[in-house]
Amino acid sequence: MKRLAILLLLASPGFHACQGGVPVEEAVASISEADYLRKISIIADDSMMGRANLSQELVETAEWIAAEFLRYGLKPGGDDGTYLQHYTIRQVRPDFQASSVQVTGGAPMELGRDLNFGRGGGGGTVTGGVVLLTGTPGPDQPFPAEQVRGKHVVLIPAPAGAQTGRRGMRFPPGLTQAEPASLITVDRSPDSVWAAAVTRTREQAQNLTPWASASGMPSFTIREGSLASLLAPLGIQPAGLAARAGGEMVLTEVPGLEIAVTTAMQEVGSFDQPNTVGILEGSDPTLKAEYIVFSAHMDHVGVGRPNEAGDSIRNGADDDGSGTIAVVELAEAFALLKDRPERSIIFLAVSGEESGLWGSRFFAENPPVPLGQIVADLNADMISRNATDSIVVIGKEHSDLGATMNRVSQAHPELNLTASDDIWPEQNFYSRSDHYNFAQRGVPVLFFFCGTHEDYHQPSDEVENMDISKATRTTQLLFYLGLEVGNAPARPQWNPESYAQIATLAGGGQ
Repeated sequence: MKRLAILLLLASPGFHACQGGVPVEEAVASISEADYLRKISIIADDSMMGRANLSQELVETAEWIAAEFLRYGLKPGGDDGTYLQHYTIRQVRPDFQASSVQVTGGAPMELGRDLNFGRGGGGGTVTGGVVLLTGTPGPDQPFPAEQVRGKHVVLIPAPAGAQTGRRGMRFPPGLTQAEPASLITVDRSPDSVWAAAVTRTREQAQNLTPWASASGMPSFTIREGSLASLLAPLGIQPAGLAARAGGEMVLTEVPGLEIAVTTAMQEVGSFDQPNTVGILEGSDPTLKAEYIVFSAHMDHVGVGRPNEAGDSIRNGADDDGSGTIAVVELAEAFALLKDRPERSIIFLAVSGEESGLWGSRFFAENPPVPLGQIVADLNADMISRNATDSIVVIGKEHSDLGATMNRVSQAHPELNLTASDDIWPEQNFYSRSDHYNFAQRGVPVLFFFCGTHEDYHQPSDEVENMDISKATRTTQLLFYLGLEVGNAPARPQWNPESYAQIATLAGGGQ
């Protein structure tokens, strides 16, 4: 949606600033299928080009949401009295000529010939010994962090064609948290494919977040033949290690071998990414200093290869246009209320989810109110597909928000919507959307999710494939939950065991 079209929409009938106030029943009724459909048809239109990160169309989506928040009478929660909170993504690429690799105790290697840059890291030198990792930890096998900390970890894949039950190389749980010097994956590509990958690395920009230089861990790929040449003088055969790659995890330290990789980065440019933040002040003189967050991500994955119908725009109607419009509808409904909740509410549309939960992390680290005063995050990410009479609510077991959710759901049978527990725990969806950046910092959360489907990240994730009724009823359920939490005498409380496991960045008690 181009800027002129947005301005025309803002001038159209039906947009309003809230005056007076209405009872709960009328506020809920404002969350209608017709209104929801009209709004989702704006942000999931082809003209938005899939709302890719670092795109003008995503900026226009954020501005459209900001205009909605303005007309609902919300207070700005962004930068300099606006509704937009910005964070900068630097775009860089490795400078092969200014970078280098030095090997002590083994055969020499060259960048581009033997090693290629992967993702992560913001430049500088990483020096360490070498550990070869095969397999994955068994269910009762602890990860030996002390053996990999500060060392280059080379992940040895199973032999080509081996039946290991695994789809490619995956980092074992606990590996990245153990702070290795780098992660190095083995590449078996033929010469032409390797050369093309190196060329892409030389030419394509990488995105660096504001926190990349502080916590980014570099990764590299190494040619299988180059690894064999590096290790042969030391009496280690990678082929023998690969044979056990399908089993339990084994770490093999390489004595006397040290690698120092210096990465120099070329600045390509930068881009300001937007979050959109609106605040509705609570009605209680004391509790209005506490905040509930309704969140969703407005970004999607942009334009890709055309499908059989020739459509290349991945509109992200369900992912996560559905949750974004839920937040917009909730903002309107709560702003309409005559009797507002006692606690304040933050309505948050973030960017960067598809690129690594960028926007929610930046917001959680730079909130417009003290983080300790945010009592809950209710996150909606894909709520308009699959079973029409249920929505999965992930995270109920981790705080008393779960019991509150169940009570609210049972109190509203007219919604014909069951708030189900997590039915895919093995897929770890709890850590895969924006609520997780709040949970890690000690904020109780719930994640509303319909599950993936055949249109996930495809051009076919279109408005016409959405269940608008389900999306609307889920939004109404969120409204009732927000009322309950907003008016409760006490703030939500964590399950202590869950808090100890999840709230790793909380920096103290609840």
